[in-house]
Amino acid sequence: MTRRLTVATLALLALALQPAASSAASPDGGTSTALRHNPFRRPVAAGAADESRPASVTAPEWRPTLRGVLLAGGKSLANVEGQMVAIGETLDGHRLLSVSEYQAVFEMNGRRTTLDMRRPRSPDLDP
Repeated sequence: MTRRLTVATLALLALALQPAASSAASPDGGTSTALRHNPFRRPVAAGAADESRPASVTAPEWRPTLRGVLLAGGKSLANVEGQMVAIGETLDGHRLLSVSEYQAVFEMNGRRTTLDMRRPRSPDLDP
């Protein structure tokens, strides 16, 4: 009797699930569901400006951590966030101009940024 009950239960489950599976079938034979939103769109922050109006966007200040320097004249290197940058090379669009004992000077669009190993990087302390 247990076996007949199990077979009957499986048959009822198969019938119950069949319409749901057939409604979700795609033309290529697989199952898929229609997306209701774009999964790659960035989330909108609360109180964000209307997308129909262009918002004035200011780029955040570029302040990575200078971890170390290697002084070798024109071949000096700066270790910025674990990436070695030589004089004249760029990092995130910023070109390394010079390296001194504790500092590295970068430039982007005429604006210079000096990274200093002695100055702790803290959002509360930076202007």
